[in-house]
Amino acid sequence: MLARRGFWAGLSLVVVTGSAVVVSQASADQKTLDLNKWYVLVNRDSGKVLDDRGSAKDDGAAVVQWSRHGGANQQWRFIDSGDGYYRLQNRTSGKVLDDLGWSKTAGSALVQWKDLNAANQQFTPAKSSDGYVRLVNRFSGMAVGVRNAAKADGGDVVQNRDRGGADQQWKLVEVGSVGGTGNPGNSGSTPTPAPGGSTPASPAPSATRPVPPAASATATNGSSAKRFMGSDTVLIGGLMSDASANAAPFDMRYAYVHSQPAPSSDYYTAARCKDGWSGWWGCWNGSTTAPGTYVTWRDDVVSQAEYKGSKRPQKMLWTWYSLRDLGDAAGEGDGPGEVKAINRTDLLTRYLNDYRFFLQKIGTSHDAIDLEPDFWGFARSLGNLHQVPAQVQASNPKDCGSQENSAAGLAQCLISMTHTYAPNTAVGLHLSCFDWETDVQKCVKDYADLGAKNADFLVSDVTDRDAGWYAQPAHGSRDTFWNDQKAAASLKFWKTMAESVGKPVVLWQIPVGNMAQNNTPDHYKDDKVDWFFAHMDQVANAHIAGLFFGAGWSEQTTPETDGGNLINKTIAYHNSGGTALK
Repeated sequence: MLARRGFWAGLSLVVVTGSAVVVSQASADQKTLDLNKWYVLVNRDSGKVLDDRGSAKDDGAAVVQWSRHGGANQQWRFIDSGDGYYRLQNRTSGKVLDDLGWSKTAGSALVQWKDLNAANQQFTPAKSSDGYVRLVNRFSGMAVGVRNAAKADGGDVVQNRDRGGADQQWKLVEVGSVGGTGNPGNSGSTPTPAPGGSTPASPAPSATRPVPPAASATATNGSSAKRFMGSDTVLIGGLMSDASANAAPFDMRYAYVHSQPAPSSDYYTAARCKDGWSGWWGCWNGSTTAPGTYVTWRDDVVSQAEYKGSKRPQKMLWTWYSLRDLGDAAGEGDGPGEVKAINRTDLLTRYLNDYRFFLQKIGTSHDAIDLEPDFWGFARSLGNLHQVPAQVQASNPKDCGSQENSAAGLAQCLISMTHTYAPNTAVGLHLSCFDWETDVQKCVKDYADLGAKNADFLVSDVTDRDAGWYAQPAHGSRDTFWNDQKAAASLKFWKTMAESVGKPVVLWQIPVGNMAQNNTPDHYKDDKVDWFFAHMDQVANAHIAGLFFGAGWSEQTTPETDGGNLINKTIAYHNSGGTALK
């Protein structure tokens, strides 16, 4: 474990372990900066946050202030440069904050640039009052601020003489961990569509619930059903561009729904979105569209998919990942904030209203929903899930008035709402069993308490980034490559969970890298794509019904950068007739 340098400029270092930097000052409270955490930087003067405008990923991309919406383009981490200086890396772009052109001119622009660990990319946090800091550039000696102390969205972030003004003061609000554990059941980090920037009426649900779409055959002897999403073979899908999706006979696509809920019901009934609503998922498609168009648009795109010039409709898997944003609304972010938020009627009401609207936009489409990666793991860490408090009944008396006021009751509320408002949609609980290697039976018990048997499937993941990325010293020198022994252990876990609830498992966000890559950004090595396609019988024997590939982090290999490996493997699998579900 490494000791890190102090956080506040000019303060004395305290001996530390791990990744937390702890410093102290006489007669002052102890302060902590965790290098393994993401932060939102809130400007003292405007209340806006530091933002990668439009979720851009180019060198020289603008950095502005914007209303906080919880998107990854508003999250930054601190990378130690030594001597009390740090680089600020954006979660979406992977770029760092940069004094453009090595300028020493007051009012000159700050942008994003690839990380060179240069002096013009290094900042020291200088202490201000009430927990705020000024970020002073190592090269120019100037502080990060907002041009002309503007208060509007889009105000330019610039450097200027360090005068200690409120527009040069920033509060660091912790929002989440830098990385996941790499274990099945841990989603790690997830990308977010560009809610802060520019991005490109379903029928009413029927009154009765038809045969569950995920499993139209009855499970027997503790095994999962023989059909999933209308297929009797293992499905293949992922997170990819429309061009990639049409280049092979993919079965499904996935996308994230990840934002704070709408602040009022006016958002749901408006004829058109407004410019100020772009941080909410329902208005990600812009102010010329109706609220919820993001869902209906994606459903329409996949339904029009083609392969070799002929229609081959696909289906959507939605990762509903909004409780972590509700944690932001509660002021504490991942984990503690989420658990706090579900016990607040005001916040949980907004959340459940948003989920109902989301389901209504799906309507009668044959979609699938992956419910809340990571959250169930946070709740499990508190003990008995029936005793983790949640204001379910008061927050949604119409749909969930009979459910228990607990995390377990919340899971059942979400499952029940899905079956009511989107009757053709399969709903799956995400397996957030971070302790699966040491206590599988606790995971079995906890998911029984959550009522997983009433869902239609379970969702799990292998690791959130390519093994070649993790292997680099800068990323921890971790070994996340697979071998038959690691695969056997993971497959045994997934099979145990499937058989415990009688539902199939879907593997999601599987890294796309392959061993022909060169371990540079967008081209990292991994072995999981090749392993899965070479062992499909073992996959099916573990009651896995779908393999969904995609990058869970910037810089990772994608279906667009892997040299065609995933597309070619999918074509070969399809031509072979597929592998029957078991």
